Amino acid sequence: MKRIVFAAALLIAGACCMAQYQLPNPGFEQWDGTSSTAEPTHWNSFASSEGSFASLASAPHHYHRNGGRPGSQGSSYLTIYTKSIVGVKANGNMTTGRIHAGSMSASSSDNYNYTQRSNSAHCQPFTGTPDSMVVWVSFYAGSASSQAQIGAYLHGDNDFRSPNDEGTQSKYCGRAVARFTRTTSSATSMQWQRVKVPFVYDGSSSANYMLINITTNSTPGGGDANDSLSIDDIEFIYSAWLSGITVAGVPVEGFDKGTMEYYLSVDDLEADVSAVAEVADAEVSIAREAVDDTTVVVTIDVVAEDNTTTRQYRVILTTGTPSVGIAPVMPARLQVYPNPATDAVTVCGDGLLKIIDQSGREVLSRAIHGTVRLSLEMLPAGVYTLRCGSRTSRIVRR
Repeated sequence: MKRIVFAAALLIAGACCMAQYQLPNPGFEQWDGTSSTAEPTHWNSFASSEGSFASLASAPHHYHRNGGRPGSQGSSYLTIYTKSIVGVKANGNMTTGRIHAGSMSASSSDNYNYTQRSNSAHCQPFTGTPDSMVVWVSFYAGSASSQAQIGAYLHGDNDFRSPNDEGTQSKYCGRAVARFTRTTSSATSMQWQRVKVPFVYDGSSSANYMLINITTNSTPGGGDANDSLSIDDIEFIYSAWLSGITVAGVPVEGFDKGTMEYYLSVDDLEADVSAVAEVADAEVSIAREAVDDTTVVVTIDVVAEDNTTTRQYRVILTTGTPSVGIAPVMPARLQVYPNPATDAVTVCGDGLLKIIDQSGREVLSRAIHGTVRLSLEMLPAGVYTLRCGSRTSRIVRR
């Protein structure tokens, strides 16, 4: 895979000096050529492999496809195939590193994908520590038991080899590995599915590079010729959730991380309020505002490691039963998260909620009270206005 010359080189150099939280070209929108078998930019296939059998394996196992998963804002996606080469099944293979084809035996340790740090086209600097990975897939396999695999390996300053180094904890920091069976039983139909898998941080290395491997079968040489895996929109998720709130040293009863607002009657409006983030690398800040002599609003803001994902919790402390006097402390903007959103949003409000598209057309109307979760799967990608009484907010549906 080639890089777009000078400007891209500067971007790569910059990536080594600052934290990176998402992959470049995660939706396979940029390609290194106009043919259907060009490599996606920042990704590598058998066409750019090396090793004793690289020339034999260099026939295209991947294709540039037009379209995308439902709701995608992109116009293309990637498909990889299992091919039969002189009677040996070669699984479709795409990586941010480089493919080493060293043996005709599919299970040989001389066949692996690896980060080649000496070559900027075959390594992906990465210093963020995601909490999970989300990817959209459509997978056809001749066997219902076949499993495709997408693996993300966050590793140290070494030429990490997969699968060879996956058992060496000193070489990697964390990993997220998704395996899944076919989403469609027809080779001529697409059935997209959203797959989410957590990162497990069981390694001991620093976070320097990310090696992503995508294959049509988790078993080398497994499956059948012409098994196909389509991939779109790989995204890393960073947590901005709380795991608990404490008032006056007592945990808030009934706390749920998806509930963003709590009303509590207390004896002392100066009672200490503390909160613990779900993950250690999220930042929590707490502010207090007195509404009157009987009510204090405590706002808890959580900012994820990527400095983009945020959530806000509120604890309303009152010396008596909450009354209409609390109403003015409601924020002018409707609380909506996550934003941008993919499949659903959580909304905090009270009244008739309306979702309005950019043309001014009302596309959804629903009465809500408190915190509710709304599916967005029926809405095309775009920008929408949410209105509940006098409170509004804008969201982006991806």
